[in-house]
Amino acid sequence: MPPVIDKNLCNACGICWDVCPQDVFTFENRKEPPEIGYPKECWYCGACYMDCPKEAIRLKLPLQLHIVPSPALYGPPKRGEEENLRKAAAFTRSVIKE
Repeated sequence: MPPVIDKNLCNACGICWDVCPQDVFTFENRKEPPEIGYPKECWYCGACYMDCPKEAIRLKLPLQLHIVPSPALYGPPKRGEEENLRKAAAFTRSVIKE
């Protein structure tokens, strides 16, 4: 599922359009929210989601991209990995909200 812009929250600042490494957004009319012009190009990197000052973008990761660190699969975290795993899990939880 490509990014979804809540047009009621968006202030048409264009930050999402500017930060997207894949140019998923089209932003022709600078007075209205950007459109998702190329949804299949989305990498689900979260740049648009994280940089939106109005929190107007929802991003739902495909199941294959969910980060689910599991000791059953990978063993216990190695020294120094705990914080990175917490950050990855927090990011995943933040983008799969309905």
